[in-house]
Amino acid sequence: MTTEDEATPPVAPDRYDVATRGEAVRLPGWMTGEDAATPLTRGERVRLAWSRQRGKRHVALVVLLALALLGATATLGHVAVDRVRAGTARATGSSTPSPVPLSQVGEPRDLFAGSAAADFAVGEKALTLPRATAAGPFTAAEVTAALTQVRKALAAGRLDLHMLVGDPEPFLALLAPDARRRLAHDFDDNSFVYYATRIGSGDRAEEIRARGTIRYRATRNERGVPVLEITTAYVWVYAFDVPRTTPGQAGLAAIRDEVVWQVPRSDGLPAAQRGLWLVSAQASTSNVECSRLAEGFLTVYPWMGGPGSFQPC
Repeated sequence: MTTEDEATPPVAPDRYDVATRGEAVRLPGWMTGEDAATPLTRGERVRLAWSRQRGKRHVALVVLLALALLGATATLGHVAVDRVRAGTARATGSSTPSPVPLSQVGEPRDLFAGSAAADFAVGEKALTLPRATAAGPFTAAEVTAALTQVRKALAAGRLDLHMLVGDPEPFLALLAPDARRRLAHDFDDNSFVYYATRIGSGDRAEEIRARGTIRYRATRNERGVPVLEITTAYVWVYAFDVPRTTPGQAGLAAIRDEVVWQVPRSDGLPAAQRGLWLVSAQASTSNVECSRLAEGFLTVYPWMGGPGSFQPC
């Protein structure tokens, strides 16, 4: 026979330390809040702060990714538009040149730097007229009108795009009708190079500079008609953007000319003889390819950098 104590099965000890009958159940500190009074360690504070900021970090990361995506899209879009525009310009045959040649780093390139023509005036700015005064039977107003005609003829012969690409009509239209018919033959045998410039389709002058003088006097022509004689003496320098090793030399082709013009008194003259006449012209060249000049085209000499490279034609 067993006693009462022997008949009662043993009770497994509870992990929560259950008290004997009549005692209150003791709960762990994390359930009762007792641990709240215990200071957190530094590591626990860091983990708690990191946990609380997790949501904000996610939001910030999403925002940054969105901004980066928008920036990349805008950049790619800008590049695509530039390429499309460039392709369209090529497809339509647009030939608008850059106002100023650019270097390999995109900076303006001065093709005249280091040359004797570095301080020459650009284009028509070089065509400055002397002060007009009365000369012989010509009034100051008539002298002014004659000088203006000559200035237009100089620009049309050496600077204007029509002449440069081979169209002499705008230049010839400035002359008296009879003078126009005579000079038209010069464009058949290429003798116009003494007073006009033509450039081949395979070349392009990036800029033209010039320096010279204009003077006038009252005189008579071979038929005894009173004329206002105007003499122009200029150096014209054409810059071609070609590879060069010596600054201010390789890309520059120059023409030095002296042209005599006459404007007769219109009294008693037939209409076909009234207006501007070109009566004589002479010219020399420098750094020009002579074989092309004989064909009527101004082309810069293929620079080799050796002696004699600037021999005139």
